[in-house]
Amino acid sequence: MKTKKKVKIFFFNPYPAIGGVDTVIKKFINSLDLKHYEIEYLTLKKCSSKFNKSIIYTNLKRSSVLLSYFQIIKIISNDKNKNKIFFSLQYFTNIWTVLFLNKIKNTKIFLYEVNHLDELNNYKNLIEYIKKNIIKLLIKILYHKADLIAGNSKELSKDLSKYTKKKVYTLYNPCFYGFKKKTNIYNIHNIRRKINILNIARLDFQKDHYTLLKAISLTNIKTKIKLVLVGNGENFDKISNFAIRNKINLKIYKNEKKLNRFYSNADLYISTSLYEGLPTTMVEAASYNLPIISSNFRSGCKEILNNGKNGYIFKVKDYTQLANLIEKFFYNNKSFIKKTKNFRYSLEKFSYEKNIHIFKKLLHKLI
Repeated sequence: MKTKKKVKIFFFNPYPAIGGVDTVIKKFINSLDLKHYEIEYLTLKKCSSKFNKSIIYTNLKRSSVLLSYFQIIKIISNDKNKNKIFFSLQYFTNIWTVLFLNKIKNTKIFLYEVNHLDELNNYKNLIEYIKKNIIKLLIKILYHKADLIAGNSKELSKDLSKYTKKKVYTLYNPCFYGFKKKTNIYNIHNIRRKINILNIARLDFQKDHYTLLKAISLTNIKTKIKLVLVGNGENFDKISNFAIRNKINLKIYKNEKKLNRFYSNADLYISTSLYEGLPTTMVEAASYNLPIISSNFRSGCKEILNNGKNGYIFKVKDYTQLANLIEKFFYNNKSFIKKTKNFRYSLEKFSYEKNIHIFKKLLHKLI
């Protein structure tokens, strides 16, 4: 450390919920030595995560991110620490962080992005289209004022750096803890001749479960497939009804925190996302040596699957191509099993130890 005095870090996560982003923030916070850092975690609603008792938790209880910054400015300004870092994440929050906080004395801004810029090119209606284009414009105008920016994949960091004309570091999700023993290895001699397909993700627009459901419905082996979705979200009823109408064997598990049993019981992991940053669940699936099929979303897919050497990649929304890959796995999965062996050489970059070390080095740049 460059100073013996404590550094105050404010972590701002407006809407905490069960998921990858919240898990990553918790890992970052719990990795810090409280002898050197004072930590305050800010949210707009109640947080269920548990932290060390020495960590200050503040529920701002505001109806929107924008309105919360008037209270945040007051909290930071009244804080007596001379070295302060404000850690903010996700585009819609980060633009306001820079706009409101970039001139506060003794406060450095650390922006962390967990989705590729493609997030802002996907929209459901005209209002969302306008909103996301405004955000893109503000990113280009404001991001250069941040003290440090990091993205959770190389592709994300590279594209964001090019767009903002500012250096963007890569800080992977610290999510790899080593390989797990898998209790249910699917192979060509499986006498059941059935496959268990797993997807772990929020049930929302971004994750595009309809491509997965359409692909299964299109196959000639629909009755041989059991689909397990782990997650909850706005599309729960629509997904359930689609499965019923198309006679897909679907089981949805909501609000599950312990995922080990799902990975252990799966034969194949499939991701159909429209965009990502770096999906932790794919890394976890790889750590169980699960064969993986993924849409070619930006970003993180190619880094996890090593440009297709570690798994199969299909075009975003192309359910016909996905259906063919599912049938390929069912009838002759030798190439899938072969690809999983390559995980042994490519997952270390996502390790907890390595990325926590990078996180701390980035903090030291701001002190």
